[in-house]
Amino acid sequence: MASRRVLYRLLWPAVFVLPLWVLFGRAFFGVPLGLQVLGQLVLVPLLFVGQAMAAGVVTARRSVRHDRAVSWIDAGLLALTWAAQLALGFFLVDGSAASSASSAFTRVVPGGDLDLSSALFGLSAVVTVAGGLGLLAAAVWQFLAEARRRVAASLADLDRVATAARVDARAGGVAAGDPARVIRISPRE
Repeated sequence: MASRRVLYRLLWPAVFVLPLWVLFGRAFFGVPLGLQVLGQLVLVPLLFVGQAMAAGVVTARRSVRHDRAVSWIDAGLLALTWAAQLALGFFLVDGSAASSASSAFTRVVPGGDLDLSSALFGLSAVVTVAGGLGLLAAAVWQFLAEARRRVAASLADLDRVATAARVDARAGGVAAGDPARVIRISPRE
C-alpha cells in the first residue's frame, strides 16, 4: 500500500518532470543537445499530453482519490512507463556536424557502446509508448468498471426505497416503528 501511495503522490509531478527529463536529461551528463532537440520539441508535448490524460483518468476514479493510492495495475504500468522515460533521457543518441554521435550512456560508461545505446533508446521508446497506451487503456477500463458498480449500487438503493414505499402504501401509511406522522390528502370526488 505504501508504494501505491507514493506513486499516487508522484503522479502529477511526474507528468511535468519526466517530459522535461526526456527533453533536457542528456544535458545533465554534458552531452550536447544537438539536432534531436528539434524533434523532441514536437514529441515531448505529446508525451506530456498522453501522461496528463492517463493521470487524469487514474485520479478520476473515486477509489483512487479515497484511498490516495493507485491500483496495483496502475502501479505496475506507471513504474514501467516512468522507468522507460528515464531511460529515454539517458540513452538518446545524437550527432551533429560539430561533434560525434553520443549519448549520456556513452559519455558515462568508459568505452561506451554507441550501438548498445541506440538499441536501448529504441527499446525505451517502444516501452514508453506501449506502457503509456496500456496505462491509459487500463485506467479507462478500471474507471468504467468502477462507475458501473457505483451506478448498479445506486439503482439497487433506489429500487429498495421504491419497493419499501409501495409496501408502506399497501399497508395503509406509516411503516412499523416509524415515529413520523403522515398526513394524507385525498382528492374530493
